[in-house]
Amino acid sequence: MSLKLKTAPLVEPISKTEAKLHLRLDSESFADNIATTQSIFPGDHVIATGYSLVGTAVDVLGKSVIVNLSCGTNGTGGTVDVKLQDSDDNVTFTDVTSGAFTQVTEANDNATYEKAYTGGKHYLRAVVTVGTATCDFGVDIITSDSDTTEDTELDILIESARQYCEDFQNRAYINQTWELWLDEWPDRDYIEIPKPPLYCPSVTAGSFVTGTTYRILTVGTTDFTLIGAASNTVGVVFAATGTGSGTGTATISGVIKYYGTDDTEYTMCEDTADLFIDEKSEPARICLAYGKSWPSTTLRSYNSICVTFACGYGTAGSDVPEKIRNAILLLIAHLYEHREAVSDKQLNSVPFAVEALLWQDRTF
Repeated sequence: MSLKLKTAPLVEPISKTEAKLHLRLDSESFADNIATTQSIFPGDHVIATGYSLVGTAVDVLGKSVIVNLSCGTNGTGGTVDVKLQDSDDNVTFTDVTSGAFTQVTEANDNATYEKAYTGGKHYLRAVVTVGTATCDFGVDIITSDSDTTEDTELDILIESARQYCEDFQNRAYINQTWELWLDEWPDRDYIEIPKPPLYCPSVTAGSFVTGTTYRILTVGTTDFTLIGAASNTVGVVFAATGTGSGTGTATISGVIKYYGTDDTEYTMCEDTADLFIDEKSEPARICLAYGKSWPSTTLRSYNSICVTFACGYGTAGSDVPEKIRNAILLLIAHLYEHREAVSDKQLNSVPFAVEALLWQDRTF
């Protein structure tokens, strides 16, 4: 058995800001730490429907963030609706939870409104709907740019601490994708999926990537047979030949491929009567249905079965349980304090408190 990381997590459970606060590293002046960037330039803005006024995105990763909406005078009957959106790649943006400002009307214009951003995404922007009349306003994104002298070292320590904790617990924290390779079918009627919690990221038709293998979650109005599926049936595995259309959804998680002696590739899960995913168990399992058996195809002698699965608590550090985050912070502090191979200080193993916190939800 072997595991291969296919898609690494995009963020860490602990941001640099959180690590610096824990280590008490910020020592610069307030003026040196603060940076202001205009997302929406100040001035008169004409009517814009459906949040079509899109602001400049700002890099906020690892920073403390405040967004200021500075309002001048609204035109007669004019309204301003501002909401925040964030992104990992500066391409695909989603609405920030509780990221909408109170609507500005003539009754509450000529004022400044403030909202903190506590998400863990890389980029942040404002989008605006201007209704009825031209309105005067601007949106500034204010970041606390703390001391960056040791940022590279902190990045390494944060990642190392996260990897240690994940390996100790045999878990995945931030969403990631793995391949589990087996040489033969198990003697039992299920395949155990490591690195809980398992999750099945849903991709809607229109966003399928050609050449990627998916498992159908919901059919909806999508004709999956037009993009490579054998049938329009929940559970069918297919290699997408196009992006698709309609409302159907599919996932990359829980897909099983296996290879014959001539390296011919086959897939399982083409009929939900054969397999089902047991997500209630931890670790999760891909199970044979009652009376079913593993394929009889003669397998090649090595790495003959590949199970693709996605795992993790979510896409943001705040999705990870707090006691795990606390353990990572404690370990970061330990690694920071003992960075040298040779030291006049007494070197200690990983602090007891770290493993005490991690033992509670360790899987085997």
